[in-house]
Amino acid sequence: MLQSLRLKVTQKFLLYLNLILFIFLFFPFLLLFHYLEKIFTEQVRKQALTVYHQILLTRKWIADHGGIYVEKLPWVKENPYLKMVGEKTKIFTREGGILIKENPALVTRQLSELARENKLYWFKITSLRYINPANKPDPLEEEALLHFERNKKSEEFTKIVTIQNQLFFRLIKPLYTEKPCLRCHARQGYAEGDIRGAISIFIPFEDTYKKIISYKFYTVISFILLWLSLNIGILVISNKFIFTPLYCITSLLNKLRFLYTSNRCSKPTKQDPTFTNEWSTLLESINNFLKEINYYQEQMEEKIKEATKELKAQTELLQKLLDHKSFIISNMAHEIKTPLTSVKGSIDFIYHYFIERELGNGSDLEREKLKEFLNICRKNIQRLIQLFNMLVDLEKHEANLLELDKKLFSLRVLIEEVLYSLRGLSEPKELVFQVEVEGNPILEGDYEKLFIVLTNLLSNAIKYSPHKGTILIKAYPVNSKVKVEVKDEGIGIPPEEAEKIFTKFYKKGEGGFGLGLAIAKAYVEAHGGQIGFIPCERGACFYFEIPQKSV
Repeated sequence: MLQSLRLKVTQKFLLYLNLILFIFLFFPFLLLFHYLEKIFTEQVRKQALTVYHQILLTRKWIADHGGIYVEKLPWVKENPYLKMVGEKTKIFTREGGILIKENPALVTRQLSELARENKLYWFKITSLRYINPANKPDPLEEEALLHFERNKKSEEFTKIVTIQNQLFFRLIKPLYTEKPCLRCHARQGYAEGDIRGAISIFIPFEDTYKKIISYKFYTVISFILLWLSLNIGILVISNKFIFTPLYCITSLLNKLRFLYTSNRCSKPTKQDPTFTNEWSTLLESINNFLKEINYYQEQMEEKIKEATKELKAQTELLQKLLDHKSFIISNMAHEIKTPLTSVKGSIDFIYHYFIERELGNGSDLEREKLKEFLNICRKNIQRLIQLFNMLVDLEKHEANLLELDKKLFSLRVLIEEVLYSLRGLSEPKELVFQVEVEGNPILEGDYEKLFIVLTNLLSNAIKYSPHKGTILIKAYPVNSKVKVEVKDEGIGIPPEEAEKIFTKFYKKGEGGFGLGLAIAKAYVEAHGGQIGFIPCERGACFYFEIPQKSV
């Protein structure tokens, strides 16, 4: 992560991320501050309204009863303002006590002083046309009274003020002149419904303000924690999926740029990367790569054209060589087979003339020796012809020049003739041949070559089968082909030799040329089929597939 932080893209991302987070988080939290203060202020306002309504009820009850008489305490004086309006301010009880009359203003003032002494709240009655100096309005109350007179529909005036270093919530609500009030205030010129003054309520706001401050503090802490959490979360995710891969790509691009610049003396280090603008670097590099690709593509097309011309020339030369090889093989085969055939014919003639007719001079021993040597010559000449034919056919197959003499024949007849020709090999071992052929499949192919294929497979099976063993020959259709399997009970083929048995000159044991399975493979593939080996727990199982003639 520390490496990716050095990317200019990462730095810009963090800058803009913090700016966006600040915008989207600061204003909601700012509104939260406002509503938090508003909620607490509203609670205090409702408390003040409760006090206000309680004062009104008290004043109304007292006014409806024309004032109340209370026991005169030593420090309580008679109300001089009641005497001014002709009210009886004092009465004597039968017990000799004195009761003095108190009006609503006096009672509420006393209640206010009692509440203030208990540090609950206090209030006062105020008016622009006051009689009692205690009711003289302060600047805020005067402002509120003037406001009420200008705006008849205004119901209250609120403000938070500082008094003796303490915060107070002030609620000022107008007092309207009612009919019971005219008894005392008619002389001041008030009529029913006039704004006679106001009730000014003082509610301590210091504790509430401290709560607001504490809640704001916790809100700020929450804001910081949320901001940090979002920063870390977004940064971790972005770093994992964007910035770390970007850092690796830009590092690789800078290394590539270094490798292909002329100044190769100073190598860029991790401490001093050459990043300028990573996305611009990527786009520029991609653009350069595209140019390079186009350039190399053009170069490649030119080279392909040149290579195509050369390949065409080589192909034509190769075709000529193949034609020449085919000519040489055909002529060589003719030129070599002719003297070999002539030699074989001559030896056969000598063998027949001297042995069969028993002509010539010499003893019986000499004739036996001559017979033995002539027989050896016949066999070796036959093997040489057979070897030569196989080599020629293999070369033709590899050059795709092997010709087939195709004709229709029965697979069952082919199997029977091959078995008949191999009696001399199988009878000494007293082998049992089990033939299973489904139906009577008709093949179209070169009878002689397929005869050699089946002969080679059966010869190997006879060679490696135990005495009185069983050889299974099975033929059945597979799609549009006929599959022939030859399975024996011999020693089998080790897995490491399975891939070598169809190669030229590979022999297992003594005898043979190592071309039997190779020529069989060539003949089968020339027919468009395939030959192979199936692993068995006991013995060996070879198969070949030849296309079947559709009827």
